[in-house]
Amino acid sequence: MPDPTERWARVSALFDELVELTSPERVRRLRDLAQRDAALAAELATLLDADESTSALLDDGIAAALPELLDDPPPVDRRAGPYRLLRPIGQGGMGVVWLAERTDGAYDQQVAVKLLKRGMDTHALLRRFLQERRILARLHHAHIVRLVDGGMSADGRPFYVMDLVDGLPVTAHATAGRLDVRSRVRLLVQVADAVAYAHAQLVVHRDLKPSNVLVDRAGEPRVLDFGIARLLEDSSEQACTSTGLRVLSPAYAAPEQILGEPIGTATDVYALGVMLCELLVGQLPQHRRNTTPAQLAQDAVHETVERVSALAARLPPARISELYGSAALPAELSRHGVGDIDVIAATALQREPQRRYQTAAAFAEDLRRWLDGRPISARADSGRYRLAKFVRRHRVGVAAGVLIALSLLAGLGAALWQAGIARAQAQRADAERAQAEHQLARAERVKDFILTLFREQDPVSRASAQARTSVELIRGGIAQTEATLAAEPALQAELLRDLGEIQAGLDDRTAAEATLKRAFELQTKLTGAGSVASAEALAAYADAVYAVGDVEKSAAMLRDAVAQLRAAGHAERPKTAQAESTLAMIAVVHGQSDEAERLVRHAIEVARAAYGAGDSRVAMRLTALGKVQQEGGHYPEALASYGEALEIVARNDGKEHVRTATLRASIGDVLRLQRKYDDALEHYEAAVRIERATLPPAHVILGGTLMRLGDLQRRSGRFDAADGSFTEAIAILAKTPSGQYAQVLQLHGNLARAQGRFDTAIDRYRQSFEVFRSATGDSVYTWLTALLRVSLLTDLGRLAEAEALADESAPALARLSAEDSYNTMYSASVIGALRHAQRREDEAIPLLRDALRLVAATYGEDHAEVAQSRVALAASLIASGDAGSRGEAASLIETAKSALERGGDAGSEPMLGAAYLERGRLRHDSGDHDGARADLVQAMQRLQSPEHAPRLREARKLAQQWGVRA
Repeated sequence: MPDPTERWARVSALFDELVELTSPERVRRLRDLAQRDAALAAELATLLDADESTSALLDDGIAAALPELLDDPPPVDRRAGPYRLLRPIGQGGMGVVWLAERTDGAYDQQVAVKLLKRGMDTHALLRRFLQERRILARLHHAHIVRLVDGGMSADGRPFYVMDLVDGLPVTAHATAGRLDVRSRVRLLVQVADAVAYAHAQLVVHRDLKPSNVLVDRAGEPRVLDFGIARLLEDSSEQACTSTGLRVLSPAYAAPEQILGEPIGTATDVYALGVMLCELLVGQLPQHRRNTTPAQLAQDAVHETVERVSALAARLPPARISELYGSAALPAELSRHGVGDIDVIAATALQREPQRRYQTAAAFAEDLRRWLDGRPISARADSGRYRLAKFVRRHRVGVAAGVLIALSLLAGLGAALWQAGIARAQAQRADAERAQAEHQLARAERVKDFILTLFREQDPVSRASAQARTSVELIRGGIAQTEATLAAEPALQAELLRDLGEIQAGLDDRTAAEATLKRAFELQTKLTGAGSVASAEALAAYADAVYAVGDVEKSAAMLRDAVAQLRAAGHAERPKTAQAESTLAMIAVVHGQSDEAERLVRHAIEVARAAYGAGDSRVAMRLTALGKVQQEGGHYPEALASYGEALEIVARNDGKEHVRTATLRASIGDVLRLQRKYDDALEHYEAAVRIERATLPPAHVILGGTLMRLGDLQRRSGRFDAADGSFTEAIAILAKTPSGQYAQVLQLHGNLARAQGRFDTAIDRYRQSFEVFRSATGDSVYTWLTALLRVSLLTDLGRLAEAEALADESAPALARLSAEDSYNTMYSASVIGALRHAQRREDEAIPLLRDALRLVAATYGEDHAEVAQSRVALAASLIASGDAGSRGEAASLIETAKSALERGGDAGSEPMLGAAYLERGRLRHDSGDHDGARADLVQAMQRLQSPEHAPRLREARKLAQQWGVRA
């Protein structure tokens, strides 16, 4: 008897050869084979006839045809060619899938072997099995399981071998990994790409479901089980074949499959839409009863598909936690993404195939557009279409409504009751339709505006010879909105708010304030001053007012907005948290550090709950927290907050995004304050490089970074470079008299002081004070700037002027500052120095002790600023003439001197010179004249910088008295 394995191999090879031939060539080839082996030619002819049949056995249900085959044992030797069958891992209509391993020593490999069930060797089933193998053989895609081998088992059953996919169904993988929404959508995009590839090879899968999409350990999805797939070469027959109910999965089958209607690529699109819904919310969009075929068909005709957002809104917290972990349901399902996700899913799940995405590639492309934040190609259904669908689904209900209307003649009371119900339903329908039309109109406006942006880059299509700038385009869009949407004030108010916020981002701040004020006024007329929409519009307007520098007005508006939102039950909403974040920055200005931290930490909690811990909007709130911590002198904590924000932004937007630049500048600020100048410079230079590459010229963000870089360059002694940075920053920031403009004037004054241009420095401090007072009112920044003038006037010996200004500024700053804050420390050090210069040591010493305590708590014992405070206190102790204080003064000087010598940076040299000067005084008073002269020489060598000229003059005066040559 011939070996069945060898015979099957020959039949299989010849079938693959003949099936690709034209009919005349096939006839000639069969005639030649018949002359050599008539039985072989007859068997091949039967298989080829079955392959061309348009009525496949599987279409009638394999279990009904051959029920005895449901329980199928393996071959006696548990082998399929060179593969040992280990255990069954799946079962389909035609065959059983086994975990297997190769045993012939060619190579070590575990695979999946699909073996035809015993007794299913009819020609029709052999044809189907061969077709499945042919389908897999032609598909070569990274996300489709690969065909490895094939052959005949010892008991005469054909098999084929596939790659083994060690993984979970796609839905189980998403739940087990607690994947976020975007990760789930990305997975489905890969699946849709694989299906699109199969469609391009003229193959429609027809049984897509989570169990047929496994995700391996590397997180890559693989589509498998093409057992009921259909080839589409002959579209007139193959694509129009009905599919039996028992070889499809009712929950994922398209209506045309259930109803026996023509199938095509849109059939797979429907299943992808079902999987999208199940991936996102853990349930199906429709409710089908898995009962009789007749009942299933009836359900398919009348079923409605629920929106993804509606299903998400009803998910209980326990289910959300099961799907996504401890984080709240991501915002894509509850806010910004809901409209487009709903439309994408609804388009894929349309009852009529022609209304769906026509290809899996189109479905995948819209998902990519959603991931990228781009407009999608699908559009929501019109109100007319939904109404027609409603009437078709509810013919009985509509007819009953007509009868109820007619029954008015039979009873007025019943009619009024029914009319009330009908009116309520009509109102709900009108509201839904109005909302849908509003969103559609908004989408169309946004689309038109985006197209306008792109046309401006086309020299043929743009409106003028020269392309308009982004600022000009947004202003044009606002003018168009005002001119064309007067009859639609709700849409007008919404678009004006969006465009105004874009203006603020483009640094067109004065125009943004006007636009957002207009949006707020429109919204208030529409919904009333106390509505949620008006409160959100007020908060957006207040942000713009804050940006142009009117801090007090902004604070009042924001407090009103937050109060309204909280009263409406929106305390935990992102819009409220955004307003709180701005209020936190205002609280910092007013010295309310505890309130600022409370507000910003709540904003962070809300953002994490709404968007997920890794969202860029969380990074914005962390940045605000870092600013609060920095202003409070909590530098390690500020660096941690900025670092976490930077990591989030870099992961989401890339390391060269402008948001990374602003965060690197903030990190540079903290490092600069800690006198870690080299590290700070690296961050500032990177920030400037990114901002110049990504922002429009002269953008406010660039101006802010140049201001900080200039201060670092000043501290490092690079005065010319600092002046260049300040000059450019002032030109940018002077456009709006804001806090930043005041700050750059102040820092430019510090540069003039370092250059020894003291009158210029005093004038710049005065300008800075005036701008701060105009922009921020009675703020800590206003009075800190005043104290800078007090400090310089004291150094210059203009003590009467210093006293008058100190009497005004110190109490004002104390009123605004928390106890033991940085502001308290700075005030104590400046006023203590003034009292020392006035020889009022009994007042100076307590102030300088407080300053030393606070600066040590802020910077640590070895910091240069702490050493400077020790020397200042020692100087006052020495000047007091108290013999008991001399030992303390000596200890303070030696501790400061050791710390400064260990630090070794150029900026510490003048501080070290001051330490030598005070030690010289102490030695001279104790009779150590040689030691005093030596210290005085060291002091004069180190006090050569222009900024320290007043102290150098003091040292030279002592040199004359002590007989020391300079």
